[in-house]
Amino acid sequence: MRHESRPGSDEPQEQVDLTRAELADRATAGVIVVATRGALIMLLALAGNIVVARLLDPRDFGVVAIGMSFVLFAGMLSQGGLGIGLIRRAEPPTPAELGALTALQTTVTGVMVVAAVAAAPSFGRVGWVTAVMMTSLPFAALQLPGRILLERALLFRRLVVVEVAEVTFYQAWAVGTVLAGFGVWGLATATVVRALAGGIAMAWACPEGLVRPRPSFRLIKPLLGFGLRFQAVDATLLVRGQALNASVAAISGLATLGLWVLAQRLMQVPDLIFQALWRVSFPTMSRLVSQKENVVPLVERALGIAAVGTGFVLTGLTAAAPGLVPGVFGEQWTEASTIIPGASLALAIGGCVSVATQGYLYAVGDATAVLRATLVQTVLWFAVTLPLLPVIGPVSIGIGWGASAAVEAVVLGRAATRRINVRLVRPLLVPVSVGICSAAAGWMIALREGADLRSGCLGGGSALCLFVLGMAVFDRQLLADTWRFAAAATRAAARRQHRR
Repeated sequence: MRHESRPGSDEPQEQVDLTRAELADRATAGVIVVATRGALIMLLALAGNIVVARLLDPRDFGVVAIGMSFVLFAGMLSQGGLGIGLIRRAEPPTPAELGALTALQTTVTGVMVVAAVAAAPSFGRVGWVTAVMMTSLPFAALQLPGRILLERALLFRRLVVVEVAEVTFYQAWAVGTVLAGFGVWGLATATVVRALAGGIAMAWACPEGLVRPRPSFRLIKPLLGFGLRFQAVDATLLVRGQALNASVAAISGLATLGLWVLAQRLMQVPDLIFQALWRVSFPTMSRLVSQKENVVPLVERALGIAAVGTGFVLTGLTAAAPGLVPGVFGEQWTEASTIIPGASLALAIGGCVSVATQGYLYAVGDATAVLRATLVQTVLWFAVTLPLLPVIGPVSIGIGWGASAAVEAVVLGRAATRRINVRLVRPLLVPVSVGICSAAAGWMIALREGADLRSGCLGGGSALCLFVLGMAVFDRQLLADTWRFAAAATRAAARRQHRR
């Protein structure tokens, strides 16, 4: 939606005056659009990695991985969660606020680039590759105002265009330069090309999002409290992932770490759905809260639909794992399948509750509750997994994940129910119970038929049939609601959304 601003006015051009019908239409479409975006990006990355991996050795990939770790960490620190405060706020951000945010981002990332270049000679090729990759940060920072405005308006289709353009140009540049003989420098410079392509695409998707930097700490200061708490959640997740990997390797060796990494890759498939739901829920809840809408029915409906929708994927994946993993990746990876049940249970309970509650808690400014839940889950995951790891092996990682996610769901649920009278157990009970029973039956079928792809397909297919049958028997209405939501989301995603 575009509104012309008055001459001399400090109001932004991009407003978010959405009716309830427009909000519902964009939110449902956003789920499909963002999930499709994730699948497309995953396929583009896979294709590019296959080509590049044949031309480079593992050491080159390791060098780039180190550089990317610094880029991701520096990017997280530079943002500080400040943009999130502008997304959740009822009032649209002014051009002055967007300019102040851009100034802060470009200044902080610019300092980081100078520091990386200064330190590069001390670390040889790794240092210089990292320095080159870090130069992408100021260009990426210029996109932040546009991302804020597009997310406030729930224009996810435009955001997806920007993100797909970034990945497309990254892969094209990386493959082309590596084929031309530039080696690891092709991958390093592709990171910069990605940020530049994203900036150009953002100028098309949201022209008013590319704003001139205008330093003003006075305008940034009100965003710091919520932003830092929000960013602390991401920091906890980042540290947790690295610490868990290091702990698994230290206790059980690199082979067990490899099994865990493969299991994580497999869980990226259902995670596409959760990422789409998480991303859409926050701006949607922010708009509803700012409009004084009753969000209780939406939270309960979102929980039930998420449980059924993701239950299809999680049930089938879990039941297929005993045959799927060795059948596709080889018998040496069989133990990775033992991690999948606990991981699926973690997403079925913790993932669904967080989808339904996190967006609301962020929308009302309670980032502390989300941070508390994340910290509790982190501590419990380590407390369960690490003592069991030497005793029962990789399966302990899944057990720890499942147990800690259940506790995280309780913490998030209590935080939400203190504010609104919402029921979280009832919408979750039937889908999770049916999913556990169906997955267990399919798992046994796959084991009985042998560790190959055929048995995996048979076990997974049987579990899916049992899941649908069980939902039809015990909660036909929720099954129908999920089907109608999926159909409505697909139709909404296919429609063209115009700016007024």
